[in-house]
Formats: sequence, structure tokens, C-alpha cells
Amino acid sequence: MVKLENTRPGGFGIPGGPVIAGKSILEVEQSDWDTVKDHPVVAAWIKTEHLIVSGEDDDPKPSERDDLKKQAAELGLEYPKNISTEKLKELIDAKLAS
Repeated sequence: MVKLENTRPGGFGIPGGPVIAGKSILEVEQSDWDTVKDHPVVAAWIKTEHLIVSGEDDDPKPSERDDLKKQAAELGLEYPKNISTEKLKELIDAKLAS
């Protein structure tokens, strides 16, 4: 897991993902972080220390979420990027049950 700390009083919306409330910390999956960490807005917030990142894994191991995303792709399922792991699993289970 990667911890994202918003040091500003206002919320910060991660592109394509959740909003980190002001003065709070949000934990996200490494794979989700990898998809947005190079976004220009995210990079600017990190540079100005309005967004502090910790726990980043340089050699990520596939997580349950990564496995679910792979399975969803194999099943041809479409889902929002910010879907919870639990909801993604439910979506896959429903597809497999049909």
C-alpha cells in the first residue's frame, strides 16, 4: 500500500480516482498509484510538498487487486478505475455465475 498525505486544508482529487480530504492520509494500492503518479498535477503537488507519498514499493508484487483486474480483463469486464476491490470481486463473481 502507498500512503498519500494531503498537507493542504482543502481536498485533492487524484485523477481518475478518489479525493483525499484536506489534512488527511489515504492508502491506495501500489498498482493504482503507478497509473497516476506521473500525472502532471500529481507531480506538481508532490514537488510543492502538498502531497507526501510514503510506502511506495519499487518492486511491487501482484496483489489480490492486480489478480482481480487481470481476471476482469480476461472476462472482458469494464469497470471504473476507482472501483473498490470488494466491488470488483463481486462483479467478477456475477460474471462467472452467469
